[in-house]
Amino acid sequence: MTFSLLPQVTHAWRRRGRPKRVNTPGCNVRVSVFGAYRWPDGPFRFALDRGGVRTDLFLPVLETLRRRARRTGRFIVLVSDNGSAQTSKRSTVAVWRAFPGVVMLWLPAYSSEQLNDIENLWHHLKDDYFSEMLVTQREDFAETTRRLLTRMTRPRGLRQLLKPRRRVGKNF
Repeated sequence: MTFSLLPQVTHAWRRRGRPKRVNTPGCNVRVSVFGAYRWPDGPFRFALDRGGVRTDLFLPVLETLRRRARRTGRFIVLVSDNGSAQTSKRSTVAVWRAFPGVVMLWLPAYSSEQLNDIENLWHHLKDDYFSEMLVTQREDFAETTRRLLTRMTRPRGLRQLLKPRRRVGKNF
């Protein structure tokens, strides 16, 4: 998933004939994240970097899951879509090395987001957190994103973050 610093305004109230102005800190910054979690309480594991979602983000998360499976003596089923980060040559080799501790369950190509629970998490983060998270310095965006995602790695952090947020202002 890629998060962007500049907000994407989808719905906004404005006076007729006046454009909606949103203050932004300048040029856009993108942060890409690859994450995995156990539903419903976690743990949540992620890798984050600037640039696109690529194999270099997938491999550290897979290695973390492999070590956890070895440490606990239980196997982990990783549900994954057919993204290029998970299907590259290096990723395929790493998935075979992680077996039998980590078993990949591949979703069908072009499958609905309802099959992949993490898509709902990314959607929630974009709508409820990143749409309101404007930082004053572009350089702070990546670190602010890391802090938000790190909150989810704590015990019960995922559930806490997924709670409905109170909105400031009137409810119509």
